[in-house]
Amino acid sequence: MILKPKFKRTTRRPRRSMRHWLNTSVQVFTGSGRIDALGINLSDGGMCLFTIANLDLGSEIQIEFLPPRSEERVRVAGTVRHRALYLYGIEFLHDTGQHRSDRAISGERVPS
Repeated sequence: MILKPKFKRTTRRPRRSMRHWLNTSVQVFTGSGRIDALGINLSDGGMCLFTIANLDLGSEIQIEFLPPRSEERVRVAGTVRHRALYLYGIEFLHDTGQHRSDRAISGERVPS
């Protein structure tokens, strides 16, 4: 007897931008204070980070980190879009994050 799955496979939508693996210290600034985190990956549109905290979906935060090939820390604003236990998906806000994150990935100096 051959068993066939009865579910329909769905195709994933292509990502808007490529993710770059990252392993760096990140500080998350919320309305109630500063939280230490670990950056997992970085893209033009956001960041995945690990932190033992309770960040609400949709909350606006600021993230400060040292981009690859850079000597200065960068601070960008973002929104918590996804949570899986202690992993968070942060989307950079378009007015500050898009331009600054592009430059952060490339290692360019970003003014604060």
